[in-house]
Amino acid sequence: MAYSEHVEKIPKSAALPATAGFWKKYIGEMDPVIFWSTGAVTLAAVLFGLFSPAKFDGFLTHLQKAITTNLNWYFLLSVAIYLFICMYIAFSKYGDLKLGKAEDKPEFSYFAWIAMLFSCGVGVGYAFWAVGEPVMHYMNTPYLAQSQTPDAMPVAIEIGVMHWGLHAWAVFALVGLAIAFPAYRQGKPMNFSISLYGLFGDKIIGSPFGRFVEFLAAFATIAGVSTALGLGIISINAGIKHIFGTGLDTTGMTVFMVFLIICYIISAVSGIEKGIKNLSTINVYVAFIWGGFILVMGPTSDLLNLMVQTTGTYVNNFLYQTFWTDFSAKTPWLGWWTVFYWIWWISWGPFCGGFVARISKGRTLREFILGVALVPTLVALVWFSIVGGAAQFAQINGTAPMAEALKADMGSGIYVLLSSFQFGDLMGYVVFINLLIFLITSADSASFFVAMQMARGSMNPSTMMKLIWGAFIGSLALVLLISGGLQALQKAAIIAGAPFSVIIFMMIFSLFKMLKKAYKEEYTPKSV
Repeated sequence: MAYSEHVEKIPKSAALPATAGFWKKYIGEMDPVIFWSTGAVTLAAVLFGLFSPAKFDGFLTHLQKAITTNLNWYFLLSVAIYLFICMYIAFSKYGDLKLGKAEDKPEFSYFAWIAMLFSCGVGVGYAFWAVGEPVMHYMNTPYLAQSQTPDAMPVAIEIGVMHWGLHAWAVFALVGLAIAFPAYRQGKPMNFSISLYGLFGDKIIGSPFGRFVEFLAAFATIAGVSTALGLGIISINAGIKHIFGTGLDTTGMTVFMVFLIICYIISAVSGIEKGIKNLSTINVYVAFIWGGFILVMGPTSDLLNLMVQTTGTYVNNFLYQTFWTDFSAKTPWLGWWTVFYWIWWISWGPFCGGFVARISKGRTLREFILGVALVPTLVALVWFSIVGGAAQFAQINGTAPMAEALKADMGSGIYVLLSSFQFGDLMGYVVFINLLIFLITSADSASFFVAMQMARGSMNPSTMMKLIWGAFIGSLALVLLISGGLQALQKAAIIAGAPFSVIIFMMIFSLFKMLKKAYKEEYTPKSV
């Protein structure tokens, strides 16, 4: 059944007959229930945070603490299971199945495909936290080494790699598979609820539960990416302050955000093939430049030795770190860091998984999982070892006050590190541009994904739909930056994402039902 036939199956009762023609003409295909409910709830959250930030933050803080304090074991175990399922599928008989028909070929080259993976919002994080985590975990090492000792250096880096590596990308790969498999093999609409097709069949399309799942996916994406935009602007502002001596005030941030919104809407409107693909590819090359600069200008031999040792400790301690619950000491560290990240990645599962699914047609399941989960982990091992290791050496040798700078302003870390090298201030401009492009690719891929959900899973939503939600995401980040409610929305994204841990388990059962059926159809000999 073709996509257009599936759209016809979706109930139209929620549409407003008098205005249906207007919306169809100017916005294109849309699901009014998801469109208006997501917009209304997001706007309500913004207004609550804007006019009563203290109460809003208190409410969200209470929920966040309840989740991270009482359910640590659950989220650690859940992510471990997601990772195991991904690796099982990759190396099982199902790994040879293709996301699409036998004759389908990948739309993008390997390099462009991998580059676009980092455009899903994590690119800014690799730049932002590759300095922060290795230094902070070196100063306060939770396990396997004593803080502020040589043994703590690789352990601190591998903690950062764990948070940004295989565990995180396994969540995205699993969600992406559950969406892409029915979309490309059976022509289903690429909305989030289709990830449950194996359990419910066509009944999930347009159903109340399906729409509820799509609403959660859209809201978590908007909240998460708005927060990422805000954090990115904090880092950009730190760069402006470091380069020009003074940061942006409220008016400056407003003007900058408007400029950013215009840039990523133009990119999103240009489409994946032109805007997102080209910007992502350029950005990877730019990151290579300043990453290579740090390697050459820093203690090169020590950084390479540290990278090799960190790789070994990461592999050796993998299971220990995966299942470490801090049972004896019960310090707040686990909730602040690992559990926080696991819930954060689960909340980003709809967006990152959905976008990865959109760009992966024609690849085998094995190729998809290893590309999505393994390649970024290898990049993280190299990147965190070089950038984070250089920051650690700068702290230890006293060439740059890294810990003090990070405590004062997390966004300043990379600029403080670069300032300790010759020509480092010049390279600060390159990093500034790199972060700016990462913000654009994160936001335009997010607006593309949200527009897909609002357009009933269309893989090519209308320009107006992308414009609306691109502007919505940017405006939300701006309002929260101005009102001081950015941290509150970050908590809201985690709370909105927590229910997805249950939905992902449903997706696993759905996916295996589809895999078994597809394998039987494809490889069972047909009688003559």
